[in-house]
Amino acid sequence: MNKQYNKSILQSVLLNNTIFNEITNSSLSKIEYIYLSSNPNLNDKQIECLFLQKIDNVNINLLRNDNCSQKRINEFLQLNDKIYNIAIAHNKSLSKETIQKLIDINDPDITMSLKFNNLL
Repeated sequence: MNKQYNKSILQSVLLNNTIFNEITNSSLSKIEYIYLSSNPNLNDKQIECLFLQKIDNVNINLLRNDNCSQKRINEFLQLNDKIYNIAIAHNKSLSKETIQKLIDINDPDITMSLKFNNLL
């Protein structure tokens, strides 16, 4: 039986592991995964679980999350994908090294995202 979750609940509920497991074990649709991946309360283990879904829009939301691991950020930086790089530029917890890598790409959209994020 598939419970349907309200998008605002998925985006804002305070997620402990029990609640997260209940939600993710309920056969979420792709759109529900996308909403859940935009929840700022995700912890690093939950983020890793959501990366396993291999849904582009989920990945984009997770890369923007301040709790996203540096390992994942580096992995996606190596793809040289403009959309992923813009998403990474919106992450407020980037290392100076990652910020420099984004600057070195020399793309005005990425630079604008870094400026919007007050990282430049």
